[in-house]
Amino acid sequence: MSQSFLPQHLLAPGSLTASIDEAGNPLVKRSIVYWRSLKGERRFPAREALSLRGMAAFLRYTIIVHVLDRAADYEFTYVGDAQREAFQSYFKGLRVSQLQAAAPEFGNVLRGVYDVIRANGAPFIVRGRTGTEPVDSKSAYFESAFLPLGASDVAVDHILVVGVRIPEPFWNLSEDDRKTLAAQSETRRSASGK
Repeated sequence: MSQSFLPQHLLAPGSLTASIDEAGNPLVKRSIVYWRSLKGERRFPAREALSLRGMAAFLRYTIIVHVLDRAADYEFTYVGDAQREAFQSYFKGLRVSQLQAAAPEFGNVLRGVYDVIRANGAPFIVRGRTGTEPVDSKSAYFESAFLPLGASDVAVDHILVVGVRIPEPFWNLSEDDRKTLAAQSETRRSASGK
């Protein structure tokens, strides 16, 4: 985990980025294997190569984001059931600009993350505490893969996101680090008034 895939200001306190080779969750791993099988020798596969059958195991944890007008905006074209539950919202068809207007902090982070993957075309994972769940919750942690898609190797035109919420981190995290993450999350929650 020595390489940082995102600027620190786009990461929640205690969140980490890593290579897709370091994915730990079986569903996230499966999505990466599928993505790699579609891309072959290319930098990334085309959106049109995705199939419901191929994504069946992780489809409910999936978000597909369309890059609009050379990243002037991003639109959520598919939102799986688990993502709707996690965000307590059905946001298919919404654009990031709409989220920026309604929830600026969240919308700005999404735009920043999507801008990075669109610009560099490199896949990565993000993992950490959700920040919205009690420490002992069944879904206090998350792992998400951000996988670029494009009709050519030159431009990312869609982003495949597969994210899961889990009760405990499955990456190498000491008990002290867990407590630090929980404290950071609680501080952020208190500061936001939630």
